[in-house]
Amino acid sequence: MSADGTAPHVDDERTITWDGFYNGRDLGGLPTVDGGVTRTGQLYRAADLRYASEEGLEQMRAAGVGTVLDLRNGFETRTEPKSPEEAQANANRVPPTPEAVMPEGVFSVRVPLDDTSDVEFWQRMREEGRLGSPRFFRPVMEQHPARVVAVLRTIAQAPGPVLFHCAVGRDRTGLTSFALLALAGATGEAIAEDYARSVAGLRPFFRRMGFPDPSGWIGENLAKRGFTIESAVAEQLDGFDARGTLARAGLTEQELDALTGRLRG
Repeated sequence: MSADGTAPHVDDERTITWDGFYNGRDLGGLPTVDGGVTRTGQLYRAADLRYASEEGLEQMRAAGVGTVLDLRNGFETRTEPKSPEEAQANANRVPPTPEAVMPEGVFSVRVPLDDTSDVEFWQRMREEGRLGSPRFFRPVMEQHPARVVAVLRTIAQAPGPVLFHCAVGRDRTGLTSFALLALAGATGEAIAEDYARSVAGLRPFFRRMGFPDPSGWIGENLAKRGFTIESAVAEQLDGFDARGTLARAGLTEQELDALTGRLRG
């Protein structure tokens, strides 16, 4: 039974059922282009941990997770904004919540993925209808590579299994998953299916929070530009050399091997 009194929904072995976790899943068990499958029990993704109970966090620790990586900006973790600018930045996001207190033996680290100072970039992403979809993945990787490298380097250097999350566990978490799964050679269909799971995975999260579910808008926005989630992921994968791109961004061969080994060891 979950902390809100409802039984967690389980649709397959990849779904996280730790108490109070939402939109969570293992990146293992996905098919790869060479006929294999990605390793389980190494990398997990989720929405923020605002509802994770002590029991759920202990279940996470017992599953072997030793590092929790928070991709949010600082202002998303402060319930009292430091400035009017922070309040405005949070206006259309889910309400801020502090980082969860980890059980003994689990490290928590925050590495913001978004470079919010590049106002022109984000305005262009908005005008092109890329926000809230996979279509912003490669623009971020190619134009803000330092942030992506910092996130992936943290995962590469973590001593054990890692859980990473942003606010709702869809886009920044999705970009991180995209990079990791592409590096591991997951099929495009598998990467798209993993991203699409957030539509259903977030419904109970938004409902519990009393926050509007934007999934309908996201699908409509993609459709207006002739895309589905599947074709949007295919667009991002077209001609994409994950290892080469990340090497040029600054990851070392050892770090790339470590990341690949997380899912293909």
